[in-house]
Formats: sequence, structure tokens, C-alpha cells
Amino acid sequence: MELNVIEKSKRTIFKEETFMMLPKNDEKKNQSQYKQWLAAIVATLSMVAVGTVYGWTTTMELRITGKIENYKVPIVVTRDEFSWIVSLVQISAMIGSFLGAFIADYFGRKFSLLCSSIFFSIGWLFVIFGNNVFALYASRIILGIGVGMSYTTNPMYVSEVADTNIRGALGTLIAINVFTGSLFTCCIAPWTSYMTTNLILLSIPVIFFILFLYFPESPYYLIKKKRYDDAKSAICFFKNCSNNEAQEKYNEIRENINDNKLNYNDSIYKNIKRLLSSNNRKAFLIVFGLIMAQQMSGNFSTMQYLTSLFEKSKIQLIDTDVATIIVFAVGLISGVVATATVEKAGRRKLLNISSSFCAIILAILAFYLLHINDGKNDDEKSYESFLSLLPLIAVILFQVFYQSGLGTLPNALIGELFPTSAKGIAGAALTISDGIIGFITSKLYQIIGDTYGQHYNYFLFSGACFLAFFLIFIYVPETKNKTFVQIQDDLKKNRIFCC
Repeated sequence: MELNVIEKSKRTIFKEETFMMLPKNDEKKNQSQYKQWLAAIVATLSMVAVGTVYGWTTTMELRITGKIENYKVPIVVTRDEFSWIVSLVQISAMIGSFLGAFIADYFGRKFSLLCSSIFFSIGWLFVIFGNNVFALYASRIILGIGVGMSYTTNPMYVSEVADTNIRGALGTLIAINVFTGSLFTCCIAPWTSYMTTNLILLSIPVIFFILFLYFPESPYYLIKKKRYDDAKSAICFFKNCSNNEAQEKYNEIRENINDNKLNYNDSIYKNIKRLLSSNNRKAFLIVFGLIMAQQMSGNFSTMQYLTSLFEKSKIQLIDTDVATIIVFAVGLISGVVATATVEKAGRRKLLNISSSFCAIILAILAFYLLHINDGKNDDEKSYESFLSLLPLIAVILFQVFYQSGLGTLPNALIGELFPTSAKGIAGAALTISDGIIGFITSKLYQIIGDTYGQHYNYFLFSGACFLAFFLIFIYVPETKNKTFVQIQDDLKKNRIFCC
């Protein structure tokens, strides 16, 4: 993932990005875009596998910590051990991001995604055959590598095969399918055995591997590697255009690739240096801020410890497992709605709405948890049945607004704000940042909650979302229906309020 393009003329940049982000006039020539949708859906099945990694800890928390006695597990862990099971994924995802970036650059985006499925498969085998906490630690490390590879490579592949007018929608599939995997896991675990659940989760990366073999590699990568015939075939496949149209687009890409062919051999130092220059630096800081807002909103920690949150919140009238399924289902539906509306509403507007409402909802939840913790004897308190459902309602509303912006759009913006040559290293750096922040927040969530009370966590999360609202309002540009050249021009001229 080289990073040189920023100092080149608009004409040169346009040639590099032509196939990926065509102007609307060219896109109208296409008969259909169903293969782009199909390719993106299948590619992001690897994100379903990511979702199962996260969903497993959500639904297994009370089970492997021994709080559900009638559920047989090969090992029972302490709360501290469980917090490491949650957090280790975030750490190893950083390794996976580097590995995914390297493989995607030198062996292809498709090959990198296929490799991620191997790590997922091995990780689940460790869970299936492990009988001690160290086997679970090892499984989470291996699964985390697959998570990092998937998060780094998917934005590259999806954005490179998508036309401009559906690029944002396809980009949101990355986050949506993470929720799909988590929801699927929470739906099967309460009603199947430990072994059956893990075998089913193992089947997902296997299915992804088989289906994804059918789809071509990114045309941009193929031309980089001088596989010209394969590139022409891939352009015809994804763009659904005639051979003449494919030849024209192919020529435009190849001319620029020849000008930049030495970039592939640049050192990591040079790539990082380019990432920190001009527009790439601005793009990185924007997406880094959004990634930080994602983690500091508490979504990851909340969803990982969701069952214990509901248990401590004393919700009534509904089973904890059912409540968890409802939350994930609402999150998935909200993500689908975001996919349908992102091209009409715009990225910036949705991010502003998302961050502001998340801040308000988290503040309400924090005050409720403070109310529960207030007083010397909880047994003497009487809670109205409806009031006890407030945590569930709050988490559901949080998912609605979180998935409409903060949860889905940062990954899409990685594919839009960076040139193709910069996406790999940028994606790797952002995944590493995400891993560090996620590890810290998930570990502190358990420590702060057990020591001082969960309301402290949610007051912090609410404040972070309020801060994110102001930063988005000031710094995040609108990318809706804009070509790569237009986006770069906005970044260069600091036209941050373009819409």
C-alpha cells in the first residue's frame, strides 16, 4: 500500500482513480451493477466472521463465567480472565492489520481476504478442542489476526470494485455484516450446545472461502502487477461493460500505473512518510478521529458485556438472551437503513446526527445506572417494570443512531478519502489505532465498572460523543457523489463544509 499521489497533478490522480470512481456520465453506460453488489456482499462475509468473534464473547460471558449453571462448558473462567479473552482480540488485530496490508499489496486483495478465513478457521478449532483458558487466549489471538486482516483489506477491495454512486452504500456493508455475524451468534448460542455453536461458527469462514473464489481480483491491483488480460476481464466483470469500454478504462489506468510503478518497492518508512504528508495526513486524522469516536462511544465494550449490563441493570419482563438478540437485530436493521440512505443524506449529516443522539442516550443510561447504584440497600428498592426496561430501550436507541453514522461510515470513508495506493498502509495504521484504543477501553470498562460503578463508564462515553459531534461538524468533509479528484480538492483547500 504505497502512498504517493498527493503532490501529482489532478490529471494524473484522475487517471489512477478512474476505474474505481468514475464520473456519473460514465457510470450511466453500465447496464447494471449487480455484480459489484454481489462481490461486495460475498467479500464482506469475512466481516460476518468478524462479527461471530465479537458475538461469541457477548453471548458466552455469563456461560463461561459460570453464571448459567445448566449450560455445559469445558472450562469456567474468572471475570478477569474473561476481560482478557475480550481484549486480546483487539491486540492481535493490530498484527493482522500489518499482515493484511502486506499480503493485499504484494499478493492481492482477494488473496488477503481468503487468508483471513484460514485464521478464522484455525481460531475456532482452538475453541472447539481447547480445554483450558490458555487455549481460549490462543484462539482469541488467532481470531484477532483474522479480524485485523479483514478490517484492513475489505475497504480496499470494496471501494476498488464499486462505482461512485454506490461506493458509500457498499462501504457500509463492512459494518453491517459485523452485526450480522454477532446477531447470528447470539441467536444460536442460547439454544445449542457449546460444541454445536462453535462448529456452526467454524462453517462461516469455510463458506466464505468457497464463495469468494468465484470473484476476480481488484482490476487496479491486477494492472499494478502487469496481469493485463486478467485486469481487462475483471473490469468487464465488475463494470458489466463491453470490451471496448473495458479497453478504454484499462488504458487510462495502465498509463498512470507505469508512472508510479516504483512505488510498489518503496520501504515502509517511505510509505509512512507519505501518509503523514499533505492530504493523506488530513484524511488520516479525520478517519482516526472517527475511529476514536467509535471506540470512545463505548459501543464495543457495551456489546461485549451486554448480558452482564442487563443483569446488573435489573431488567424485568424479558429474558437477558432475548434482550441481547433484540439489540443486535435493531443494530443490523439500522445498518441496512444507513446503507439505503447514505447516498441521499450524505456522510457528514449522518455522522452529526449519530454522534449527537448517541451522546444524549448514553447520558440518560448513565443517570439510570447511577440511580440503581445510589443507596445502601438495593434489595429495599422497588423498580417499576417499565422503568426496568430503560437500559434495554436506551441500548436499542443507541444502536439505531450509532449504526446510522458512527458505526458504519468511518470504514466507508477509508475507501473514499485515501488514494488507492494509500489505502493499505492507512487501513493498517487505523486498524492498529483501533486495536490500541479498543483494548484500553474494553479493559478499563471492566475495571471501572467493578470498582466504581458502570455509570462512570457511560458518563465518559457520553462526553466522548459530544466531543465527536463538534469535531465532525468542524473537520469532516462531505464526500457524497464526489469523485476522488473532487474529494482531494476539498481536503487540499480545506473546504470542510462542502455538502
